[in-house]
Amino acid sequence: MLHIIALALAAAPAVNISEVGVTRAASVTEQDKPATFELAGFRLGMSEAEVEGVIKFRRLKVKRALRVIGFEDQVRGLIRAREGRAPETGKSVLGEVEFYDLKGGRILLKLLAWPGAARISTITYLPPRGTDPQEWRRLLSQKYGPAADGGGAIDSEGLHARWCGHASCSGAFAAFLLSADVGEDGGSVQLKQPDGTNSRRAKLIEADAGRRGPRSTPNF
Repeated sequence: MLHIIALALAAAPAVNISEVGVTRAASVTEQDKPATFELAGFRLGMSEAEVEGVIKFRRLKVKRALRVIGFEDQVRGLIRAREGRAPETGKSVLGEVEFYDLKGGRILLKLLAWPGAARISTITYLPPRGTDPQEWRRLLSQKYGPAADGGGAIDSEGLHARWCGHASCSGAFAAFLLSADVGEDGGSVQLKQPDGTNSRRAKLIEADAGRRGPRSTPNF
């Protein structure tokens, strides 16, 4: 039985933590690849240090910032929960930050604590009022390429468009996604990692705690 379990673990797919848009940011935007997109001056996978560098360089005004437990202390907390010895380091990381873009809009970032650094997982841009939906369609398609599902739809509330790297975003839960719901009244543009990225990070925490935590002798 133990031999079978060992083979199953060896065959399990490894969690890739060196992926563009997850734990490192793209250097250039590639159309039809939302993992590489830049939104409001930020890219998915940017580290906390890179975020702080952009804020400082652009002199953005921070409205709100939230710090959370870092990856290492999450691992140590799980070890302690299993009655192991692993004192906290007390080092927090940036979890969320909101600031003004100096043009009437707001930017909200969410970050996940990965090994080594917190990384951007979601970018949301809340633009000011006053841009026509047709102009939004032109601006966004010029920057990111044609939206999926025929380029998006315009109704009384504005433009509704999606970019997911596929001809259709229907059911694309495992894809990087840029969504835009914008018009004369403002709205939002959001760029996010695939659903399940946080679960992948949780598996790393579990695996690290398992390697370093207390070991028990199996009962036969």
